Amino acid sequence: MLGPDEQFTQIRLSGGTPKVSNRIKSLCLLLGPDFCTDIIEVETADHTKLSVKLSYNWLFSLDRADPVQASKLFDVPDFIGDLAKSCAAKIRGAVAGVRFDEFHSR
Repeated sequence: MLGPDEQFTQIRLSGGTPKVSNRIKSLCLLLGPDFCTDIIEVETADHTKLSVKLSYNWLFSLDRADPVQASKLFDVPDFIGDLAKSCAAKIRGAVAGVRFDEFHSR
């Protein structure tokens, strides 16, 4: 229950496939476990463009008795968007260094 000096804050998260900013609007942040999916465009070393579908599992692991640690959950305004962008950049970098035949054989 809210105290007299407290108010609701709407959380805006990326959603959809591919990810779009501010797609999800919520008053609560679920701690998981949960998953999200994304579609990213990658390009191999021989300039072949591919669309890759990804799925991420996530879970917030925290000590609920520690209010400082719990408040850190809200330090990142859109953790889903940050997760998707960070993973997509790492995957694009890895794929850019291999040829299509090698990528497809893995």
